[in-house]
Amino acid sequence: MAADWEEIRRLAADFQRAQFADTIQRLSERNCIEIVAKLVEDKKLDVVHTLDGKEYVTPAQINREVRDELDMHRGRINVVDLQKIINVDLVHVESRANEIAKSDKGTQLILGQLIDESYLDRLAEEVNDKLQEAGQVNIAELCKTYDLPGDFLTEELNSRLGRVIHGQIDQYNRGVIFTQAFLSRHKACILTPPPINNLLNLYGFQENLMYSVLEELVKSGRLKGSVVGGRQDKAIYIPDIYSKAQNSWVESFLKQNGYLEIEALTRLGIPDPVSYIKRRFKSSKLLFLKSACVGRAIIDQLEASVEETINSATWVDLQPMIPSSLSEEDVGILLNEVLRGMNVQSSARLLSTCVVSEKFITGCIALFDDIMQQKAQKEVKNNPVFLITEDDVKQASVLLESSASSKKDKRDERRKKATEGSGSVKGSGGGNAREIRIRKAKKKGRREEDSDEETTHTSQGINLAFISSCLFLEQHINMLIYHTDVYLYLLLSKMYQEVVSAAFMSTSSAGAGGSRKKNMKDLQEEINNLYNNIRLFEKGTKLFSDETQATIAKHVLKTVCTDATNVLLSFVAVEHMTSDSSTAITSEIRLKILAKLSDEVKAPLMKLHNSLNGKAIEDFLSCLETSAEECGLLLKKGDKKRERQALFVHRQALSEQLRDTEDPALVLHLTSVLLFQNFTHCMLHAPGRCVPHIIGFLQSKIPEVTNIKDIILSQRKPSVTE
Repeated sequence: MAADWEEIRRLAADFQRAQFADTIQRLSERNCIEIVAKLVEDKKLDVVHTLDGKEYVTPAQINREVRDELDMHRGRINVVDLQKIINVDLVHVESRANEIAKSDKGTQLILGQLIDESYLDRLAEEVNDKLQEAGQVNIAELCKTYDLPGDFLTEELNSRLGRVIHGQIDQYNRGVIFTQAFLSRHKACILTPPPINNLLNLYGFQENLMYSVLEELVKSGRLKGSVVGGRQDKAIYIPDIYSKAQNSWVESFLKQNGYLEIEALTRLGIPDPVSYIKRRFKSSKLLFLKSACVGRAIIDQLEASVEETINSATWVDLQPMIPSSLSEEDVGILLNEVLRGMNVQSSARLLSTCVVSEKFITGCIALFDDIMQQKAQKEVKNNPVFLITEDDVKQASVLLESSASSKKDKRDERRKKATEGSGSVKGSGGGNAREIRIRKAKKKGRREEDSDEETTHTSQGINLAFISSCLFLEQHINMLIYHTDVYLYLLLSKMYQEVVSAAFMSTSSAGAGGSRKKNMKDLQEEINNLYNNIRLFEKGTKLFSDETQATIAKHVLKTVCTDATNVLLSFVAVEHMTSDSSTAITSEIRLKILAKLSDEVKAPLMKLHNSLNGKAIEDFLSCLETSAEECGLLLKKGDKKRERQALFVHRQALSEQLRDTEDPALVLHLTSVLLFQNFTHCMLHAPGRCVPHIIGFLQSKIPEVTNIKDIILSQRKPSVTE
C-alpha cells in the first residue's frame, strides 16, 4: 500500500513539472524556406542563397568577400573565379563587382577582371625593371605578357611615366617606351664616323669614284669633316662636330685630372691615342707611361714633395698624389722619372711609393754600428758557422738562425773526445744507457773536457722585426716600416757580413802557430785512425745476432762515425772560411756548413751526413772513402801490425777508465767489453743496453766459467789495485 502511494506522489510531481515547463516552437526546414522566399518576394528581406541552397548571404557580405579575395590575389582576380569562391550565382557576383568598380576609383573591371591600383603599381615597377635592363619595351608585347588591353595598359603606363617608370614614350610610335640612355646610344651611333667601306657596300659605289667625290665634297665645304686613312679599306669619314667633341672631352679630362689613359682614348674612338696626344698637345711636356701619360701638374707636385723630403731629411709616401688608375708598373716608371729628372738619386731612395732621404737612412744605419760589432763578436765566439752569404743577401732570407741546442743535445755533445784509439761510446737511451770515454794512452795534448755547465748561445741575427724595434718606427706607417726594413735589411746584411768576416779573420789569426787550424798531415792521421777503428768495430759487431748488430751499428754511427764526419767537415769548413774548428759541431751545424759549400764538395759530404742516420756501417765507410777522396785525403786500410796496435790502445784506454770509475753499472759495462776483446781479439763499441747480450755471448764462449759475476770481480780487483 505504501509503495502505491509512493508511485502516486512521483507521478504527481512529474505532472506538475510538465505543467510549468516552457514549450519551444520549432519550424521545419521546408517552412523556413517558404517563409524566407515570401519575405524576399515581398521585398522585406534582401538576401541571396548559395548555389547549394544551404546558406543565405547578404549583398554586404558579398561585397566584403569580393574585396577580401581581391586583396588576397594581390589586386587582380577574375569574376568567374570569384563566383566559384563565394559560391553564389554569377549574376550576383558581376553585379557586386560592377558596383565596387563604380564606387571605388582605385578599382576597375577590365575584361571580366577586377584590378586595383596596387596591382597596376607593381606592374609598372616590373615594366620599369625590364625597361632599365633592355633600354626599351614594346607595349604590344606587354599586352601579351599581362593579358590586358593595349589602350588600357598604355594609359596606365603613361600615367606613371616619370614617377614609377623612368623613361619616355615615343611621340611618333606610342607603343614603345625607351630610356634616355637608350636614346643617347642611338644618337652616338648616328654621330659615329662611318667607315667608307661600309658606304661602298651599302650603296654599291665604285671605289675610285667614291673617294674622288668624297674628297671634292669635303674641299668644297659641303661636308664638314675629313677623311682619315687615305684610300684604303680602313678609311673613315670623321665629321668636324665629332672631332670637336672628342677634343673637348680630352682637354677637359686632362685639365681636371692631370693625366690621360690610353685605353680611355681608345674607347673614345681614337685609333692611335699616343700619336693623337703628341699631335694635340705639342707644347705640353707630358710624361708617357705604359698605359697613360701624366701632365706637368702631377709631376710638379711630386717633385715639390721629394725636394721637401730631401731638405728635411725625412720620408714621404707619394701614393696619395698619384692617380689611382695607374698600374704598379706605371707608378714605378713615373717615380723613377721624377727622381731622375731632379737628379737626386744620390740624395734619396725610392722604396715602392715611399721616397726616403739618404740622411734618414744613414741615421738609421748608424743605430746598428755598435749592435753589429757586438753580435759579430758573439757569433764568432759561439757559432761555428757564419750564416751570411751573398746568396742570403740576394734572396732576402734570414741572415742568422738560432744555433741554441736543447739540454739533451748539449749533453750528447759534452765530454766527447776524438782520440787516436777511438771515440766516445754512449748508450742510445733507456735505463741501461751508459757513457764511456776512451782516452789516449800515449799521445799527449788531448782535448780538454767540455764544461759540464750547459750554456745556451742564441744568435738572433738581424731580421725585420729587430730592425723595426731598433728604429722605433710608429705602427701607423706600415708601408714605410715594411719597405724601409727590407731595404735596411739588405744593406745591413752586406755590412754585417763584412763585420763578421773581419771579426772571424782577426780571431783566426790571433792563435800562435795556427793552433785553430789543422794541417793536412794531422787531419790525414786522425781520419785514418778513426777510419780503421770503425772497421775494427764493424768486425766485432758481426759476432752478434742481427738484432744486436743493428743496435750496435746504430750506436757506432751516432758516436765514432759522427766524430769522423765532424772532423772532416770541420776541416772543410775552416778551409772555406765558414767555420771555427774549435767549436763542437751538431747535426744542425753540419747542414749549415754543407749549405755554404760548392756543389762538387757538397754532394759527397751530404751523402756522408745522411749515412749517419742509416743502419749499415758499410754504407758509411763507403761514403767516407768518397768524401775523403774529394777533399784530397787518402784513407789507408790498416795492416796486422796496425790492428794489433789499435787493439792495444783501445784495451789500455778501457782499463784506464775502469780504474778511474766507481759506478757499478759502468764497471760491468767496461769489464764486459774488455772480456769480449780478450777472448775474441775484436774491438767492440756497444751501448749500455747491449751489456746483457755481451754477457750471454761470453757465457757461450767460456764453458769452464759458470758464474760471470766471478769473472767480473776477478777482472775488477787487479784494475783497482794497479
